[in-house]
Amino acid sequence: MKLLLKKIAFTVMMVAILEIGSDILLPGFPAKDYVNSIGQNAYINLASSNFGSQITVPSLFALGMGPYMTALIVWQTITITSEDTFKRLSPKVTGFWQKLITLIFSILQAIATAWLFMKYRPNMHGYSWLAFYFTILIILVAGSMFIVWLADLNAKWGVGGTSILIIPALVKNLPTVLNSGLKHPIEFDFQISTVMILLMIVFFLMSVYTNQAEVRFKIERVSISSRLTDSYIPIRLLASGAMPFMFAMSLYSIPSLLLSRNKLNGTGHAFLAQAFSYHTWQGILTYSAIIVFLGYGFAFVNVRPHSIAKSLQKSGDYILNIVPGKDTETYLTNHLYRIIFIGNCFMLFIAVTPLFLGLYVPQLTNFSFLFGSLLILITMLDNVIQEVHALFVKNQYSIF
Repeated sequence: MKLLLKKIAFTVMMVAILEIGSDILLPGFPAKDYVNSIGQNAYINLASSNFGSQITVPSLFALGMGPYMTALIVWQTITITSEDTFKRLSPKVTGFWQKLITLIFSILQAIATAWLFMKYRPNMHGYSWLAFYFTILIILVAGSMFIVWLADLNAKWGVGGTSILIIPALVKNLPTVLNSGLKHPIEFDFQISTVMILLMIVFFLMSVYTNQAEVRFKIERVSISSRLTDSYIPIRLLASGAMPFMFAMSLYSIPSLLLSRNKLNGTGHAFLAQAFSYHTWQGILTYSAIIVFLGYGFAFVNVRPHSIAKSLQKSGDYILNIVPGKDTETYLTNHLYRIIFIGNCFMLFIAVTPLFLGLYVPQLTNFSFLFGSLLILITMLDNVIQEVHALFVKNQYSIF
């Protein structure tokens, strides 16, 4: 219990540092409402909050966890190409390459973000535009790498791992999600508020159940009686987790950001405007395709049939009536495709249904983003709760 309290206290300190840094504005930028200034796209702010950031606010930690999360996904994808080679790398070497990839993504995102911040026309204190721009860029990269350091410290000494630093931004953004992109705030009377609360409770319970649901493949262990053990390979129904929601909005918002900053003429502008709008059926289909694509991609990053089959073959374990090796890999892959299909159907239901209804009642559009943010929050909190529970019961075990 004492260890758990120490870890929680450390995590609270890390989150407090992150929040303080998020409120420190970059030099030359006065304090004002940047979120709603100069016609910013509210959906871009919403997408960035999924990574614990708000890229339209010129703060020290404006990049948030975005570069770090992207780097981890890229690293996991790279390791699939040659798992045996990467397994031989030491933790120090692995950490070095992960930080290097994070630095590259931080620089790339900082280049675009610093350019966006210069649109606010800050007080450059006599410096040239180029010198001030590079100063802002360096500060943003430094802030991003400092967050990486905080995340690593929390993974070692706190609870919730690295993703805990994303949760505060998600929670802070939830009250404003329903009004994102709307010119006038939604007014809720007693009846609408009651329906909203009931709807949120139903969605919460459904998401918790779906997130914890898993498909179990029973395995046979050599020289171990099956009556004494219940061995199985668990694959979660949401094999991709909530990662498709985290990245789909960011990818989908890029064309919107480019269109808002560059005036294109002709049919090209009209096509992009329709294909990447939450208020057209073409845009909804594009958003659906991105979610499905990411759903399959992240699922195969999280669940690797080849590695599972190889591990079973080495240990001598096997799935009943399935030949170890290639046949086991094929068996698991085929079942994984079915699991991903069901998981994608669930994600499309909560993401696309409000968007199609929003074509007729615009206020319903933002329920898609509310449900998506809640699903991300639920998956992260589930991991935190499991870790806290493990630490809580750790000392209850005794050795004979």
